[in-house]
Parts: sequence; structure tokens; C-alpha cells
Amino acid sequence: MSNSENTEITEISNGITKIFSLQGNTSIIDSRNYRTLEEFKKYLTEKISYLMVNDFERLINILYRIDIDEEKLQQIFADKNNTPGELCDLIIKRQLQKIQFRKQFKKGEF
Repeated sequence: MSNSENTEITEISNGITKIFSLQGNTSIIDSRNYRTLEEFKKYLTEKISYLMVNDFERLINILYRIDIDEEKLQQIFADKNNTPGELCDLIIKRQLQKIQFRKQFKKGEF
């Protein structure tokens, strides 16, 4: 794995870890180093699954803070077979967009 891939995974996981920490509570996502994005996705999917069953309100608050497209969320939740993996993909995609936007902003390319 290249340094840029490792840096990107770290940026993604750190950003999501912060977002999963609401109102000063400890994040349910730990800040360990992940070797691959797939490893992080698996971990995040497990946490989302837990929240869907045990603390749905907290999950909704987190999704709101991440700024996930509401229409996409409605599509996922309208499907009775919605999966935590689909939410995980949306979260990671949105985090990647934020990272890219910050990089462009720093370069003055906005």
C-alpha cells in the first residue's frame, strides 16, 4: 500500500471517528490505524449495524452531521432490505468528498 493510500485511509477514519463522537461522548469508532479501506469499511459496517438495532436516533444524528444526501437516505431506509453496508458506503463517499474539497480549497481551486 502506498503512502498516499495510507494517508487517505487515515484521513477518512479520523474524520469519521470525530463525527461519530456526539456531544462530547466517546466515539463508537476507535481511531486505530487501518491497513486497507476494506478493513475500515468492515469495521464501520459493524458499528452502523449496531446503531441501527440499538440506537437508531444516534445513527440519524450522525448521518445528519455527516451531511448525507437525504434523498439517498430515504431510498436506503425505504427498502426493507437496507444494509449497513450501503450506509457505510455513503458515509465514506461523503467523507472523501469533504477531503477532496479541503484539498482543492487549500490549493485555491474552489
